[in-house]
Amino acid sequence: MTTEAEDVTRTILTALREGRHFKVEAGAGAGKTSSLIEALQSILADQARYLPWPHQRVACVTYTNVARDEIISRTDRSPYVFAETIHGFLWQLLSPFRKHLLRHIVELNIMPSRMEGRTSLDGYTVEYSTGFQKVDHDTRHVRLGHNDLPVLARAFFALPKFRALAADRFPIVFVDEYQDTPAGLAEAMLGTPGDEATAHGPLCGFFGDHWQQIYENACGALEDARPVPVFRRRNRRSQRAVVNLLNTMRPELAQTTMSGAGEGTVAVYHTNEWAGTRLTHHRKGQLGWDAAHAARRWVLDDVRDRFWSTGAAGHDDRARAEEASTKILMLTHETIAGELGYQKLHGAFRYNDSYVKKEDHAMAFFMDTLEPALLHYRNKHYGAMFDALDPRGRPPINSPADKQEWMAFLAKLEETRETGTVGDVLDLCLEQRLFDGLGKVRKRHREAVSPSDADSQAVSDDKAKARAAARSKEYQQLRKVPYAELLALNEHLGGGTPFATQHGVKGLEFTRVLAVVSKGHNLFQIPEMLANFSRRDELVGKDLEAFVRARNLFYVACSRAREHLAILFTTRLEPAALGTLREWVGESRITSLRFDGDTVVGGE
Repeated sequence: MTTEAEDVTRTILTALREGRHFKVEAGAGAGKTSSLIEALQSILADQARYLPWPHQRVACVTYTNVARDEIISRTDRSPYVFAETIHGFLWQLLSPFRKHLLRHIVELNIMPSRMEGRTSLDGYTVEYSTGFQKVDHDTRHVRLGHNDLPVLARAFFALPKFRALAADRFPIVFVDEYQDTPAGLAEAMLGTPGDEATAHGPLCGFFGDHWQQIYENACGALEDARPVPVFRRRNRRSQRAVVNLLNTMRPELAQTTMSGAGEGTVAVYHTNEWAGTRLTHHRKGQLGWDAAHAARRWVLDDVRDRFWSTGAAGHDDRARAEEASTKILMLTHETIAGELGYQKLHGAFRYNDSYVKKEDHAMAFFMDTLEPALLHYRNKHYGAMFDALDPRGRPPINSPADKQEWMAFLAKLEETRETGTVGDVLDLCLEQRLFDGLGKVRKRHREAVSPSDADSQAVSDDKAKARAAARSKEYQQLRKVPYAELLALNEHLGGGTPFATQHGVKGLEFTRVLAVVSKGHNLFQIPEMLANFSRRDELVGKDLEAFVRARNLFYVACSRAREHLAILFTTRLEPAALGTLREWVGESRITSLRFDGDTVVGGE
């Protein structure tokens, strides 16, 4: 008797031999990536059949660098596997046709605001490097942005000659996490339906789960009937209680558990009985911050005592963080900032990525240069400290006076970090002359303090001026933030806390999960989704889109748990939403928290 994994690989290889596309749909924890790797290994073992020409490779398109590196590692860095992110793969295909790219940029009106009235880019050069769009008419150079490549690729895949040339290099293309690829791209890779001229392109294999599509403007469900459907239904991650919940949510792709899987637990908590004044605007119906914090702490204590049986001593957050593989999932970065005490830092930026992904140069300096250097200093690794502060070369220390100057600076820096603001630390670093490596930070400071010093081309239109003004305002707000808040963020990003966003754990798994469902993200209204679940087949248009977005994120959050899952709702639940939860987990697994003011005094 063959295993499910063996049956899936056999179906994939049969489709490829018959010259057909395929789509592997695998629910959470079902081993989608394993199927991709196993299919790759089978192709490499019979290379002459699937890659008949020496220069040919299988392309593996991923959504992240981490997934790309995993594929490279698990195929032993085979030269016959080309693993790359979606943008890297598209540029690999498009870059040989730069004249055609320039023509399509004009024809598709990709960057109208940067054309300055021109109707041709003949004679220009074009590149894709940073992912940020730019046109320099003086040097006659075009730089494509992240969003430009999928638009251009969709147009190119409609060209029979391009598809034939792509198939010559990559006769087989595997797309990992297909549901997250840019909208329309997966369909374009299949060629125009019914058009024989575009039929002769790469054979495409799509691996993913459309219920885990949580990003905007992405593929989602691939409805094209041409790929052979393949399903994986064995959940290799979670225990029975969690799998039963997932199956109740999604009966059309019911999963089975692994042999020997334990029972596990699922528990739901809600806060409908809180009598205080709930928040408004984008947090309409949400508990106040103090009550929400108290609810989370009480629920963690309750599940640990009644269900999780971790045996950890102490009831503070640090003790819980030390419990192996426990994760607290929040809907937004704002809620995590509220829990960990860096609300002002969060409020300084318009976009989370500016500080979470350190896109702001000042944040990158603090998190990637200054804090690592100071950690080396405290550990007496002085050479490593100097390397971190200025990778271009260690500063000279030629006399005792030089050493004393360094000691005085570092002592002042440590003191300022503890008691000062971000601006205080920035000024200290910008004014010293002991080390360099602050070029981008100095430029950021100069442009914020004196916007007129910014590149004149960058502020040549009203939109650019508005962006420059907004960046200046962000910088000034950041300077007022207590540096202690940045240290709290640094600890969180370094894995020193159990918190994460529900978006940020996609693809990961943990033994115990507490998913906190709140308000605050306009695109993901989970309580409303639960209230509408019984009438989901009646939804259309924007109502259906909103339902699917919230359903998918809730599914992702719930399916991260291996053994134990707890769900806390800190926003009011309508009777219909509570009814859905009762159908899913049963009345006995739902607890209503009781409050005295903002303090939780029990549950029933």
